[in-house]
Amino acid sequence: MTVILWIVIVLLLLYQLQRVVYRRFGMRSVTYDRSFSAEKLFAGQTVWLSETIANRKRLPLPWLRVETLMPAQLVFINKETDLSINRGDQLQNHASLFSIPSYTEIVRKHEVLCPERGCYSVSSYSISLGDLVGLSVKSEARAPSVSEIVVFPKVMDFKDLPLSARKYVYSIRSMLSPIREDHYHVAGVRPYRDGDSFRLINWNATAKTGELLVHKRESMCDNDLHLLVNAELLDQANNRRVTKEQFERALSYAASAAHYIIAGGGKAGLIYNGTVVGHGETVYRLPAKAGAAHLDTLMEALARIEPVTRLGMSYLLEQLIAERTRGLNFLYITGFIDAAQEELVQRLRQCGNAVEVMLLYKEAA
Repeated sequence: MTVILWIVIVLLLLYQLQRVVYRRFGMRSVTYDRSFSAEKLFAGQTVWLSETIANRKRLPLPWLRVETLMPAQLVFINKETDLSINRGDQLQNHASLFSIPSYTEIVRKHEVLCPERGCYSVSSYSISLGDLVGLSVKSEARAPSVSEIVVFPKVMDFKDLPLSARKYVYSIRSMLSPIREDHYHVAGVRPYRDGDSFRLINWNATAKTGELLVHKRESMCDNDLHLLVNAELLDQANNRRVTKEQFERALSYAASAAHYIIAGGGKAGLIYNGTVVGHGETVYRLPAKAGAAHLDTLMEALARIEPVTRLGMSYLLEQLIAERTRGLNFLYITGFIDAAQEELVQRLRQCGNAVEVMLLYKEAA
């Protein structure tokens, strides 16, 4: 009996000794890094999350758990046995389990689906260390540099845009051609060219000069597209609300139109009367520019948009009219339009602007 008692005492001492050792030295020279393979992508695409953990000392680590709170919108496609995920409505707890020998570095990669537009950041994490028996001996929270990914709205095929908006955007892009002419404004006459329609012939000028002349058509507007997106979701006149799916589709329409215009060499801008994360202005305005870098800026602004109204659309339309804006092409994307807005849109047209209204309820019908 005395021998057994001594054995128990020795085992307890060894147990306590190894716990003291792991509590004091276990976290030393342990580094953990987490990064995404891409910082920007489109909704529906996947990204790789890389975890790199290293134990740069002689003492091995029987088990170590790293826990991180991540946005619930990031969906892990394949769930490994050493990965635990508890999802909520807004956040999910991501826990990775490791067993690391001495002087060893482990790299894991997880494929993550990003189905929803938005800006998602992952910052702090907690790390827990276990002893040889498997019991936790120490935990600590760490705050590394913030990892962030920006998910752009999904860009549709141009043929999937609503017909009215598709015709309007196509007509703006067509203004880029030095051959095609906009048949809305007569700016004089010019000699007949092969391919001109006989309906364009100016018979009076032809009779006076004896030379076949046609109407010279030039656009009253630039080839710039200004996306005007309404943040207001409640249609009080008809007692209905724009759903999240409809609002996301509106942003996808805007992204698709901007991509089509800029890809054709044109310019696109954005005006939004709601909240854009990272910007404190009451109205977010992005001037119309061309080029891939500007398209990336516009897409990121659409990704950071929140459906929170900062200025009523009627007031914004009044501002555009008061600024004496002329010669611009507006694609007004909204869930509804009331009588006051219809009147303001008409006044904006009378100022020399082109305005196409895309009603989400109409297009969904």
